[in-house]
Amino acid sequence: MIVAQVTDPHVSIPGARLYGGYDPAVALRAVLARIDALFPRPDLVLFTGDLVELGLAEEYAHFLELLAGCRLPCAAIPGNHDRRDAFRTALAGSQVRIGSDPSWAHLAIDDLPLRVIGLDTLGLEGEAGGVLDEGRLAWLRRRLDEAPDRPTLIFMHHPPFRTGIDFMDIWGLAHPERLAAIVARHPAILRISCGHVHRAVETTWNGITAGVCPAVAWQVPLCAPDAPPRPTPQAPAFQLHRWTKATGLVTHTEVLTGIGA
Repeated sequence: MIVAQVTDPHVSIPGARLYGGYDPAVALRAVLARIDALFPRPDLVLFTGDLVELGLAEEYAHFLELLAGCRLPCAAIPGNHDRRDAFRTALAGSQVRIGSDPSWAHLAIDDLPLRVIGLDTLGLEGEAGGVLDEGRLAWLRRRLDEAPDRPTLIFMHHPPFRTGIDFMDIWGLAHPERLAAIVARHPAILRISCGHVHRAVETTWNGITAGVCPAVAWQVPLCAPDAPPRPTPQAPAFQLHRWTKATGLVTHTEVLTGIGA
């Protein structure tokens, strides 16, 4: 089983340029074309938030236009730049699978060799930090308890661990210890994969492999404590999470050099 994780494309209206001259359409098209050409082919393309820049209906329409040629199954969870109602309205009935819960855009995919759970960590709309309140955590407990022995991947936008980049860590997941108490009871969780930080990060968090997928959009650089945070242009990137019984889960990072850098 192969999951292609794509995060933080920050699609805007057609023709828009964002930080550093970033062209969301060019970058996302390049990433999708690369994924579509892979062999073996991924079983799923999972977008882990910040699909669009401002949460506008016309931005989601543009996102779907860019996805139109993708021949692979797709799914998505929101990030802090998304707006939950616009996200649902735009993606419902599209080629992108989203969660059906009436309160949150959580996602559970059970028809693949590994179970895939996507968490909606969108907090107050317009704020950058992430939240998993008791209602959302209760949903996760129920889903995990349904199949406690089944190998599972968890995807979420905000990382539950500190990265050491202070100006991003203050906008991470609030009260991550609440999530830690749940995942500690489920050793079948193979990995927690996130977005939000716009760079590749790997760690072990409460005994579970956890990481951040680099973004399609600009990069967040490593900064000295007294250095101002400045997003920098980068080549778009994505990750492949590949699982077999023989190898277990292996994660690859693919950077599209020459595109957008």
